[in-house]
Amino acid sequence: MGAGQYYLHDKKAETSERVAVTRTVNLPTNDPGKAIRLMAYTAMHQSEIKARAGGSTRGRKLTDPVYCYSLSWAPGEEPSQEEMIGAAQETLKKLGLEKHEALLVGHNDEPHPHIHVIVNRVNPETGVAAPLKMDHLKLSSWAEEFERRQGQIRCEQRVENNRRRD
Repeated sequence: MGAGQYYLHDKKAETSERVAVTRTVNLPTNDPGKAIRLMAYTAMHQSEIKARAGGSTRGRKLTDPVYCYSLSWAPGEEPSQEEMIGAAQETLKKLGLEKHEALLVGHNDEPHPHIHVIVNRVNPETGVAAPLKMDHLKLSSWAEEFERRQGQIRCEQRVENNRRRD
């Protein structure tokens, strides 16, 4: 709930003027406030969802059900809201989270366009939490692929790091 409220309001939480766009993923609502509550419900009822799906309810209790990251474009770039949302959805797929509940929040409070991805680690169908192993490496690989499709590599060091990891 805290992450959602932070991203949906200005830094002092008095207004929501910095929010340029929101989009829900795998949720039955487009209302971002309701989406956050539904995601919290899924996380709090993980054991029940697992049992309903026929999975084991034993194991460690999930302490961090929310996974957040952001995608940023360079100052001066002007991606459309749909391009930003599409990029965020690509990253969810790259991380294996395309079936998870997520809220995408684009902000206009910085000189660079950016979108935040708030995703529920708990799969709403199975109750299984995404492990997110090597997430930063997967996102780095995606960023390089994205820049190549755009026709301009903006971070040569990332390319070198990804090459060394292969």
